[in-house]
Amino acid sequence: MTDTIQTTKLDAVDAALIERLHAEGEHLAAGFLELGGASPLRRMSRAIRRQLEHAALPNWQGETLYPAGQFSWYGPDSSGRVPAISFSYSHSLVVQRDLLQKRATQGEPASRATNAALLDLLGDYPQVGDPIDPDICLGGRNYTHSILNYGRIIREGWQGYAERISAGLARAKERAAHERAAHERAAKERVEFYTALDDLLAGLRAAHARALDALKRAQPADAQAQDAWARLVKALEWVPWHPARNFYEGLVALNFCCYLDGVDSLGRFDQDLGPLYEADLAAGRITHDEGVALVGQLWANVDANSGWNVAIGGTAPDGSSASNRLTLACLEAMRGRRRPNLALRIARETPPEFIEAALDAIATGCGQPALYNEELYLDSIQQAHLNVAPQDMTRFAFGGCTELMVHGCSNVGSLDGGLNLPLILSHTLQNHLPTASDFPALFEHFARDLRANVERLARQVSQAQELHARYQPQPIRTLFIDDCVDAGVEYNAGGARYNWSVINIGGLGNVADSLAAVREAVFERGDVDAGTLAAALATNFQETEPLRQRLMGCPRYGNDDPRVDELASQIAKIVFTELRRYAPWRGGRFIPGCLMFVTYADAGRPVGATPDGRLAGEPIADSIGAVQGRDRHGPTALIRSVASIPQHLAPGTLVTNFRFAR
Repeated sequence: MTDTIQTTKLDAVDAALIERLHAEGEHLAAGFLELGGASPLRRMSRAIRRQLEHAALPNWQGETLYPAGQFSWYGPDSSGRVPAISFSYSHSLVVQRDLLQKRATQGEPASRATNAALLDLLGDYPQVGDPIDPDICLGGRNYTHSILNYGRIIREGWQGYAERISAGLARAKERAAHERAAHERAAKERVEFYTALDDLLAGLRAAHARALDALKRAQPADAQAQDAWARLVKALEWVPWHPARNFYEGLVALNFCCYLDGVDSLGRFDQDLGPLYEADLAAGRITHDEGVALVGQLWANVDANSGWNVAIGGTAPDGSSASNRLTLACLEAMRGRRRPNLALRIARETPPEFIEAALDAIATGCGQPALYNEELYLDSIQQAHLNVAPQDMTRFAFGGCTELMVHGCSNVGSLDGGLNLPLILSHTLQNHLPTASDFPALFEHFARDLRANVERLARQVSQAQELHARYQPQPIRTLFIDDCVDAGVEYNAGGARYNWSVINIGGLGNVADSLAAVREAVFERGDVDAGTLAAALATNFQETEPLRQRLMGCPRYGNDDPRVDELASQIAKIVFTELRRYAPWRGGRFIPGCLMFVTYADAGRPVGATPDGRLAGEPIADSIGAVQGRDRHGPTALIRSVASIPQHLAPGTLVTNFRFAR
């Protein structure tokens, strides 16, 4: 894409079309097109402002937090109409081209004309992830989870941000007035940066005022409900503009900002709000049961919107346990819930009561919390050379499924892309199995294909990141993630303190099993020649079921069998170390992870039959664990197989899911 999109079509939009877009419910698009000649950051900030000024608000249903339940500031209007142009915390300006094309040919003539004009203006606007080939985006395509600096919001309030923006804008204007011609453009861009964030603050101010007004108009008649309502109104009148004075105000502020961001990840929740919670407990302003109920409402909100990760526990910068009474409330509130993805960081210093509370939650069948080894994570972060400052090391948290980042100051591609290892192996076998002289020669062909795909992925992810920065800014995260405001650099352009890219690696178990089967059946036992096996794979084992059954009797990863575990480790090491050779466009490093959860099912659709006996289109392995049903020697054997993988090379997170019958 070129700047032609910006300078010709988008700069010549008349006011009448802007009005028609508002009438159509396309408030975000109207705002985006409102400022002719403005930068993408100015446009996006104005777009979000207009959306927040017009978004339909939910009714208060007696909840202890507002908003609550399933709700999006950027979603359908009060009539249920879905906007064709929307905003996403990952993809920024999302253009639904198919929906625009449909609306441009259906409905009233005026509506058709408006949608046709919008399609002409934004139908070819660059979309996040466009440069990345579909076969190397397993689990994500320039996707970006993140964590706002909720602790800073709670401590300073929005007023603190407003003051920093005002000061930055004053400095930028003064600098622009005295800057030499050679640096005039950079000076103007800084003025544009702070002006954009000031515009965004106007939108946040409108959202807050509208929410408070909607809440006040919902005053209940019931006396008991009125007490809860009055408490909520009083809290929302103060936060998030001002620093929270107690746990409830902090929770109200965090919840409100979480919805504005699109309900992503909350990061170090127990550290951000723990001091306020402990103070309220000590003063008798709250009981632990009340705290659990309040946290439960927040968890329900995250779940209702399919929100993401919360990281609790772990250690403090001085090495002591960071677990607190709020950590316990988080664990108790998690019982039986689907989300958030609760991550408990377990250190040697973690008191036993927290581990017991975690096991009690897991025993409810929710699979939460996930368990993380604190010491090994800290070691892996250092070994990954991510340049995390010592004072920030213990602030590590997780976004999305479980992608590694630093709370409140990171922009981590998560997931930026992904390698489907069985798909790569299928191409290797198709091209080289019939002519391979021995197993080492075949394995070397596969290793070369792995390296070529890593190089292609790294190159395309960097191209996508550059496009993301150029056309798809993220104003809310620019405002609330350090150090964007102080540096005067937009979030997607590298303004966050830490930038790196998590790349997903899928199907390791299938590939290890497949190569173990080829080595044994073809090159060691001679059960089948290479050409016959290649033909069987090409026909999806049609009329060769006995051969498939023989292959399924070969060694399987997940059973503490070194014959196949060593292969899995060797493959993983090739991919993990190869990724470290490259750096993303935005900065930092590429770091591997393996986090499939439910996506492993669809990931198998494009993959043909594989030598492990898997049929074409069937699921691949779940994350870094064994292929489903192949671990036959108990959980300890599976753990030992997984532990053979060089996990310190993959701090993006390698996930193992255990499922036990009750």
